[in-house]
Amino acid sequence: MDRSNSRSSWSMVIAYAALVAATQVLWVTYTPVTTASADYWGVSEEAVGWLAQVFPLIYVVLALPFGYWADKWFRGSLAVGALLTAAGALLRLAPGYDYALAGQIVVGVAQPLVVNGINKIVSLYVAPARRPAAIAIGSSSLFIGILLSTVSVPFFMDWQGMPTVNGSQAIFAVATTTAFLLALKIRPLYAAETTVQVSIKEMWSQRWVRQLSLLLFVGFGLFIALTTWLEVLSDALGMTEEQVGIGLGLMTVAGIAGAGIVPSWAARGTRSRWMLCASLAMSVVTLLALWVGVNIGLFLGLLGLTGFLLLADLPIILVTAETRVMPEMAGTVTGLLLLSGNLGGVVLSLAVQGLLEQRGLAIGLLMVVALGMLPLALRYPVKPPEQRA
Repeated sequence: MDRSNSRSSWSMVIAYAALVAATQVLWVTYTPVTTASADYWGVSEEAVGWLAQVFPLIYVVLALPFGYWADKWFRGSLAVGALLTAAGALLRLAPGYDYALAGQIVVGVAQPLVVNGINKIVSLYVAPARRPAAIAIGSSSLFIGILLSTVSVPFFMDWQGMPTVNGSQAIFAVATTTAFLLALKIRPLYAAETTVQVSIKEMWSQRWVRQLSLLLFVGFGLFIALTTWLEVLSDALGMTEEQVGIGLGLMTVAGIAGAGIVPSWAARGTRSRWMLCASLAMSVVTLLALWVGVNIGLFLGLLGLTGFLLLADLPIILVTAETRVMPEMAGTVTGLLLLSGNLGGVVLSLAVQGLLEQRGLAIGLLMVVALGMLPLALRYPVKPPEQRA
């Protein structure tokens, strides 16, 4: 065996995944306690909503330039992102809504610096055969962070209030930042193979980049739209708030499992193509069940299967991208793909919001979008090119 092509730095992968999780923990801190946060600070619930909404807005603006910067100055940009994550968490310890908003803005700036590094970390620190598994770890940490925050914040808020919520998360952010900065001292195991730089415009001109971006736009968008508006859209099923919460938790937990398990299996042959088609088809089945009304237990099961498949789309697509670009361009293409996913969440959620008074149209829109992507998914590129872009 050629040991030079089989080495991997899993300590780097784990430290990076923990930092990614920290950014997501901080993102959704106040979402599960919106009303209690508004009462604590004496502000409106809409003001509390902005503490989460600033993240996708900042990401849309900074994803591409920060992705390009990561390709030019990779380890430095990651270090800056890690330090900003910790700084934003510490800033939130000061009392008052204004400090919470300022802290969220700082972490929002850090997020694209950190998250855009998934493929580049894998390209430089993990052996080729192990890269699908490493990408799965990095991707699933996004959803693990969201789940950690959603589960822990209400408990800490009820126990000791807002200072404990912010304090516990600051400890987590500082600990993960410290661990990552120590891991960052490990030099890359796989050197760059080319010094060629490709502009964002040139990258976007490639058909496969646009294809993967559109599929992620729809896949991620469907998940965000469903989780955002499930409580409203499920009124006709007679679901209680507790049952909606169970459904959302089931989607997220199943999605974490899918993002962690599926990519390595799907990396062989045409499996990735059929998994993407299955995620779209399963979404249509679940939306149809939501529209016509089915037994709540059956619907919860469908939600779990849909979350399992939809959240696996992200690492599957990132694995494909990793096989088609050199490490020098990994940050740029990851930025493009994650930007597409975030835009999909914003666009489809806003589209559904505009149709909430016509529930059937809102659900029908999501079904049409999912069905419309099936032909594109059937042409999903399953073989890497002979020469990387």
